[in-house]
Amino acid sequence: MELSTSLNVLFDPQRVTAIRAVERLASVGFHVLDFNFVDWIFDGSPFIGLGWEGWLRDIRRRADELGLRFGQAHGPIFNKFETTERAKWLTAMSHRSIEGASILGSRWVVFEPETLAGSFDRTHLGRIRRLNVEWFGALLPTAEGSGVGIAIENTADVFQMEGGGAGRSYCSVPAELIELVDSFDDDSVGICWDTGHAHIQRLDQGRAIRAMGRRLRATHIQDNDGRSDQHLLPFYGNIDWPAIINALKAIRYEGDLTFEIHNSVRPLPDALRDPALRLAVDVGHYLIDVFG
Repeated sequence: MELSTSLNVLFDPQRVTAIRAVERLASVGFHVLDFNFVDWIFDGSPFIGLGWEGWLRDIRRRADELGLRFGQAHGPIFNKFETTERAKWLTAMSHRSIEGASILGSRWVVFEPETLAGSFDRTHLGRIRRLNVEWFGALLPTAEGSGVGIAIENTADVFQMEGGGAGRSYCSVPAELIELVDSFDDDSVGICWDTGHAHIQRLDQGRAIRAMGRRLRATHIQDNDGRSDQHLLPFYGNIDWPAIINALKAIRYEGDLTFEIHNSVRPLPDALRDPALRLAVDVGHYLIDVFG
């Protein structure tokens, strides 16, 4: 395991360019990064403009100069089952995210599965799984052509409750996520485990990680109080970190330990962000060295 962080920990496009964020993360001790394409879906973003490939090549070039690599990326988040023009465009941006990850050298792009409200009996779950297989299956040719894998992320039921839904979110439990990934029978489709989502779901994370085994390809490492998706630095919530790290060791996880801790850094005055990131590096190495 190598320590990594999402680039969005310094996401501030008006004041901190992507290249400057890479430079700052290198200066505080990170060597591996996660690029959040989901953050760059806005009017005027260089990612949605005509020069997007050159923009990403410049970022990759600077990372290479600093000895950094991009280990994974995160695609757009939206309702994948909608048929609106916006959803079609975001699907196109999902394909672009995979192509962009290839330019950056990322091995995996993380996407969340989609949910339909309903009874969540066997018939309903089968329908949701088939729709997800169709949507992700349409991405596979782009992924295979780019040499990039797709990592599907665990969700949490609370996300549906907050949106006024029925209270169940597909792939909030390991069995659904494992079944979905196994439907592809393809090593280029794996799992991204979000520790914060799992904690909200009240899961035994050590047991879940062992059940996923070789399917686990990426992580989102974050802490919370078990009630909301807070994206905090480990030990700032109440997750059982020894259980998680020891489980990763038990399955011989070979991916990165990737922080998604922007709410422990971005709210700070800019002068305090680099010291906070240095602490994050120390915490990450503590997790890997002491427990791993």
